[in-house]
Amino acid sequence: MSGSHYIRAALVGLSALSVSACVSLLPEAEPVSVYRLSSPEPAELAGENWTIIEIDTPNAPRGLSGDQIAIIRDGSSLAYIHGARWISPAPRLLQSLVIDTFNARQSGLAPTRADDGVRADYELRVDMQEFEAVYDRGEDAAPIVRVRLSARLVAESGRRFAGARVVTSQVRASANRTTAIVAAFDQASREASREIADWTASRTHAADN
Repeated sequence: MSGSHYIRAALVGLSALSVSACVSLLPEAEPVSVYRLSSPEPAELAGENWTIIEIDTPNAPRGLSGDQIAIIRDGSSLAYIHGARWISPAPRLLQSLVIDTFNARQSGLAPTRADDGVRADYELRVDMQEFEAVYDRGEDAAPIVRVRLSARLVAESGRRFAGARVVTSQVRASANRTTAIVAAFDQASREASREIADWTASRTHAADN
């Protein structure tokens, strides 16, 4: 065997050793299932006579501000579903759902984000007070999902306070399984978003008339 053959053989052996060493040293990635909230089908916004609503990213306590799916087991302490995540942090997930809900309701309101650079007529501020699955019947029973949002509406003209509302939605999961719990989150979130959109429409119409 020529010298070049020995070098090639040695390099191949070194490459195999390096890959093997990397695989053995790195921990195996934990499998994670990623979930999203379903959104209503948005309608096309056309024309010029729209009331612009800036939808802020909801404020959330630290325990609800990430992408983990929150649960409460003993009535007070917060935990998370193992091996499951939201597709984005929960506040942004809810912001997108609220925007899509406004688009679908055709209430004369056009929702925007702050980074859209559009001058808004109103600003909608939301606090996530609850966004968790509560095991109120024991750890083996299906939990109830609670979504509670505190909304405040501010008119940009003169920075006038236009109203406040707390919206609560509760949905019992059909089973004590992650997919069933996520489905309950989905239903409760959509109900709360619809209520906020309809309330906002009624407040802005009353203020403008």
